[in-house]
Amino acid sequence: MRRARRTIPDARIEITPMIDVVFLLLTFFIFSVVLMVRADVLDIQLPELSTEQSAEPMVPITIAIAENGALLINRESVVSGEVITRLNALQQEHPGVPIVIAVDTRSDAGVLIGLVDRMTSEGIRSFSIIGQRAAPETSNTEPSANQP
Repeated sequence: MRRARRTIPDARIEITPMIDVVFLLLTFFIFSVVLMVRADVLDIQLPELSTEQSAEPMVPITIAIAENGALLINRESVVSGEVITRLNALQQEHPGVPIVIAVDTRSDAGVLIGLVDRMTSEGIRSFSIIGQRAAPETSNTEPSANQP
């Protein structure tokens, strides 16, 4: 019985993946050059300033709602009925200064809602409510002893 002879295939180098990578790099560099040229094409002449003063940073007007519902404007305690008059006075002293509301997580939501309602009814509609960035959640596959 005669054995079939197996032939060993010749070693080949496939260049198709290399060509794909080269074209991707070429495309990337062409797009980046096009974007850089587009920024230089805009012919904008900026005015020269003679005062040589840098812009001063604006310190916002901060309204804080404490855990017990107390209101503080720029760390000064304020009675609920005087908030709008105090805000108007501060806005006249420092026009264009942003208003920021910081609320304690343990405070009553009704205090915040009432404050926002009074502010919007008096024409103060430009304000922000700030918070703290949440910590990233870690995924536990094992339940802890405190969890049911």
